[in-house]
Amino acid sequence: MNVEIDLYSGRRNPVFDLAPEAGEELMNRIAALPPAPPGAAPLQGLGYRGLRIAGDLGATIMEIVVSGGVVVVRDRSGAERVFQDAGRSLERSLADLAGATLDPAETSVLRRALRG
Repeated sequence: MNVEIDLYSGRRNPVFDLAPEAGEELMNRIAALPPAPPGAAPLQGLGYRGLRIAGDLGATIMEIVVSGGVVVVRDRSGAERVFQDAGRSLERSLADLAGATLDPAETSVLRRALRG
């Protein structure tokens, strides 16, 4: 699995790989999340917009977006399921994993965005 930090507009976003164990833990955590309230959606606009996960996500899942307290799971047919990430805990744990591979300036931007 690879994780893209949707941080920039007009420039390449940083990407890092999840180890297989971390990917398995991620999928287990997502499976345990409750549905999000109606109208919940990922962050939009300029600057940090969340984390996009792609790669080996199973036979049916195309992409996972973790952003602003919600997790959107998109399957290959185009259907979406939206879950609540209370306290942005899943988003924060992915950001912690990213911190080990990102440029320090990017890590700083990411941490500020998650505090705000």
